[in-house]
Amino acid sequence: TAEPEVVAEPTATAEPEVVAEPTATAEPEVVAEPTATAEPEVVAESTGPVAVAGEMVISFTYTQGVGGENERPYVAVWIEDEAGRLLETVSLWFEQRRRGTRWLDHLDRWYEVDRGRVANGGLNNSTAISSPTRSPGAYAVAWDGTVNDVPAPAGNYFICIEAAREPGIYSLIREPFQLTGSLAPTALPANGELSGAAVRIDV
Repeated sequence: TAEPEVVAEPTATAEPEVVAEPTATAEPEVVAEPTATAEPEVVAESTGPVAVAGEMVISFTYTQGVGGENERPYVAVWIEDEAGRLLETVSLWFEQRRRGTRWLDHLDRWYEVDRGRVANGGLNNSTAISSPTRSPGAYAVAWDGTVNDVPAPAGNYFICIEAAREPGIYSLIREPFQLTGSLAPTALPANGELSGAAVRIDV
């Protein structure tokens, strides 16, 4: 019983712990390349023939006749579709200080079709697109052939010029055209205080 105590040898469980190598899941995360749907959106170009391949120039002369007060006229130039709906107001001249929009409804046709456009959800932008009135003289305005920045398709349209002054002569030129990209200089019939009117497309 007095023999020295025998100390047991360390077992296998006492071996140094082996640290496992990192597994494949420990590799840095790979970020997937953007898929095709992540590319910038491409806005589709309009297809098919267009109404105006370039710029439409509408010219006219306003000559103040006798009668009425010596006031500068209100003038509107616009494009209607075949059904008579206003597509684009090319130019709108009216007094912006004293009377403001008070006399806009004297532009009978333009006022009617513009109200229809607004009623169908269009912006009421007559003030934003307007310019001051002009003295009698010869003028030219241009349409780039777009409606809401989209090229208008080839088809049947009306080109309209209207002038009114209080309480003078009312004038309206409204002519149908088939537009298919180009148009040679074409005279428009005179009406009231509007004369020398013509339209062409500069390609």
